[in-house]
Order: sequence, then structure tokens, then C-alpha cells
Amino acid sequence: MLTVNRELLESNFFELVKAPSTSGTVDENLSTATIVKQFEAMPYFQKNPKFLQCYPIPNDGFDRKVVTALVKGNGKSNKTIILMGHTDVVDVSDYGKNQDVAYEPEKLMKRLDPNSMNADARNDFESGEWIFGRGVMDMKCGVSVSIAMLEAASRNQEELSGNLLFVGVPDEENNSLGMIAASENLLELSQAHDLNYVACIDGESQFPYYPGDSNKYIYQGTLGKFVLMAYAVGKETHGGDSLTGLNANLIISELTRRIELNMDLSDSYEEEVFSPPTSLKQTDTKQHYNVKTPESAYAYYNFLTANQSPKYFFDKVKELAVQAMTDSLDKQRRETEKFFEMSNSKGSFYDWTPKVFSYSDLVEMAKEHGGQAFEEHMKGCMDEWRKQPEMDQRILAVKMMEEVYSFCPDKDPKIILFYVPPYYPHIKPTTETPEKAKANKVVEMVSDYAKKEFNEDVGVERFFTGLCDLSFVSLQNAEDVISNIMPNMPNWGFRYELPVETIKKLDLPVMNIGPYGKDAHKNTERLHKDYSFRIYPQLLAYAIKEMLKA
Repeated sequence: MLTVNRELLESNFFELVKAPSTSGTVDENLSTATIVKQFEAMPYFQKNPKFLQCYPIPNDGFDRKVVTALVKGNGKSNKTIILMGHTDVVDVSDYGKNQDVAYEPEKLMKRLDPNSMNADARNDFESGEWIFGRGVMDMKCGVSVSIAMLEAASRNQEELSGNLLFVGVPDEENNSLGMIAASENLLELSQAHDLNYVACIDGESQFPYYPGDSNKYIYQGTLGKFVLMAYAVGKETHGGDSLTGLNANLIISELTRRIELNMDLSDSYEEEVFSPPTSLKQTDTKQHYNVKTPESAYAYYNFLTANQSPKYFFDKVKELAVQAMTDSLDKQRRETEKFFEMSNSKGSFYDWTPKVFSYSDLVEMAKEHGGQAFEEHMKGCMDEWRKQPEMDQRILAVKMMEEVYSFCPDKDPKIILFYVPPYYPHIKPTTETPEKAKANKVVEMVSDYAKKEFNEDVGVERFFTGLCDLSFVSLQNAEDVISNIMPNMPNWGFRYELPVETIKKLDLPVMNIGPYGKDAHKNTERLHKDYSFRIYPQLLAYAIKEMLKA
């Protein structure tokens, strides 16, 4: 079984943490360069430089790259295990006055005031058993252990009956463009080097299931997520004459009220039930103050999936959107009637009907009404948007939808539903192939090994709930993606796309075995030293050994 060089592991870890790599910025390239340097320092890659590669993400405005490193074993088997991890981190704004040392744990911990922390973080800080800093758990440790595992394999090739492939990807904290691009690289590498992938192992730290959860976990699959946007079109009017229009904020609020924390829109798998959807943003589209009511507003909602396809929830939301439109129109009419009654006056009513469209419905209307002018207009818009790589994908989707809508003749109040990036397909544990059944079994064996060798209770969970890039090596709802998500995501094929056929071909067994940490994305993010540097590497080595067995 492989044994990592702990001294080298820790040294590389702190060096990697020190490299700022805020997601969605050019700084991500700093961690990529650090990883390449660490591999280049290994004699194996000095002798075999072709096994260390950087692949640019296509059409990326920040010139970010996927890093791959391959260590071949004794040649007796082409079985290959992928060790993957993301190289970016969230920003450090939450560290306040300590932002300048957030990437340097030793300096940071000298400045931290334990009295400002909650009880759990304070106890961990005072124990001396934890490392605090941005990226230490999410996920520079997992990446560093994977690098150390390849270094160990490179020193013990004769003992390795198979191959190890490291894949380091940027942008996981944003839109996962790195792993989406890497899926294509994985197919290329398998063909170029005759690699038979038997498992993809991510090194994300475990996620607690409740506040104060101190348990350790490893995972057989991963939750999926999609983001559904609703764009409400009202009828603007002067704020002093509010009954003569229909406020888009009313419409979108009626829909949010029906979606927010609605357990009928939560997914489940066997006896496990997952969190219901929640709104990630809600706003109208007015850019500055005036006394007009907003003509349009939008909100986007986070959905988790474990079993059902996004289309299942899309159809349910469409029903709720009809209800929201109906109630908004009923309220407008009801309050207008009350006004006439209270003012002893008479007037007419708008005769609107509830309308709900998908984005694909909108595109068809625009093509029919706009013809070639519509196609040329959208091409011109896309040429301009290409010059703005920093534009948020959600804002881009709104802009694309609005341009399409400008060619639609129907301007009555309505709700338009569409998907926005990112989309993470779920991977539920399955025994549909011998390899996937074996991967599930090996995760259970790792748990037993942890108890036997280290007296550590490590629970086995079916789904990693923190969302991760494992989603892009297998696709269990491929046909719904093709028929429902692709035509209803404005960005698809322009600035965002999943290589559906590639992911279907990969169809890999997955697992997540990672370090022990707490408080991802918080200024108390921390990593348990002993478990993460001593025990976790041995659990990973055990999983590798078992997966490569004949």
C-alpha cells in the first residue's frame, strides 16, 4: 500500500494554500502554476515530462487551465484511478482586517481572536489541533494529498498494479468550467495512454449534517443541483396610478412564496430526504429610481436533486407559476373593484389571462416573428458579450432572454421559466455495473478499515451534500438534459455547455474520500491536522489498493 511522505505533503500543502486562487479571477492561475512546479520537482516527471500536462479551458477569458499528471504502474494492468480536486477558493472578504494573511495560516492564527468565534471554533482553535485559513479544507488539503499520493506511486511503480491520474481543475466555486472541460481531456488521455478508468475519487472535506456535527464521513455519490430562473413581465404604470398596471414584483413574489422551502419540491432517495428549494436572488430590473412601477422582475432558485430529473421539478414549477399569475391578476382586479366601490366610481378592467412560457417557447415565437432579423440581432449581441468574459452567467442569461423577448409580439403580463448555470447532475449509488458495485463496496471497506486501524468512526453516506465536480463524470438523466435543459438554458452552447455525450461515455464509478475540516466558506474555515495528514492519506491509499485489485 502506498505511503505518502508526510513532510513533503505538509510543505506542499502550505505552499499551495499560500497561492491566492479566488474563483472567477486570473489568480486561479497561481495555484495551477504552484501545482505544476510541485510535480516538476519530482524525479518521475523530470524523466517523463509528457505525463504532466496543462489543458486550457476553451474560450476562457481568464486563460485558466486543467492540470493532469499521470503515474504509470508496473504495466500489469491498465486500470486507472483518477484523483481529482479543485484548485480555486472563494474570496477572503469575510476575513475583514485579516484578509492580507488569510492564505498564510501561521500568520493568520497569530492575529485571530478566539473570543470572537463561536464556541466550537474557539475550542478547536485553543486545542492547537487545527489549522485555520482560506482553502485549508476546501480544498487545498485534498489536492495536496492527491499530489503526495502520486509522488508515493512514482517511487513505488513496481508495487502499483495500475495507474494514478491526478486532475486539478479551476472554477469549481463558480461554474465548474474546469471540470466540464476536463471531462473531454479524460477521454483524450484514456485513448492516448490506454487507460481504463475504474474510479474517480474526489478529495473534498466532509460536510456536517447539522450544526455541531463532529462526525467524519466518506461518500458513494453526490447530490446534484440546478438553478431555475423565473422572469416576470408586468405592466408598468405611474406609482400614483398603481391600479392601472400590474407590478412585476407582485408576480415574482407570488411565485417565490410558492417555491421557497416547499417540501413538495424537495427530492428524496429511498429513506433520505433533502433540502427544499430556496431563492438565491430576487430583484426587479429597474436600474435607477423613478416613480414608475417595474415592468419586469426575476428570481432564481436553487434545487437539489438525488433521484428526479430537473424536468420533473420544471413541470411542477410551471404549475405553480400559473397559480402565481392567476393570483396576481385576481388581486389586481379585486383591489380595483374595491377602489371603485370605495370611491363610488366606475371604470374598466384589464382582461389579462395567466400566461407562463418556457424559454424554448419564447425562442420559437421570436424566430417566427423576427425571422432572419432575429438571428442577425442575436449574433450581434453575442459578439458584444464575448468581449465581457467577467459577466456573471446569470446576468448573461437574463440579457439573452430579454433580447429574445424583444422579438416576441405578445407583451401581456407573463412568467418565463428557464435554467441558468451551473447545472450539477446527481450521481446516486448504483450497482448497474460491476465497477460501480465494487466502488460502493470499497467505500464501506474504507470505513471498516478506519475503525480497525485507527479506531476512527467514519460514516458512509450515499450523497456528498456539498456539491462537487464528481457530477461531471457520470450522467444519470442524460435524455432529460438533452430534451429539457439544453433548449431552456439561454447560455447553453454560448458561454456554458456540458459535453453530454462525453460524460455519457465516461460513466465512471465515483467516491469522495477527504480530510476532516469545518466551516467551509467562513472565516473560521479550518482543518484537523492529525486526521488530515496522517489518517486520511492512508484511507485513500487503502481505497486505491482495493480498487486496483483484480
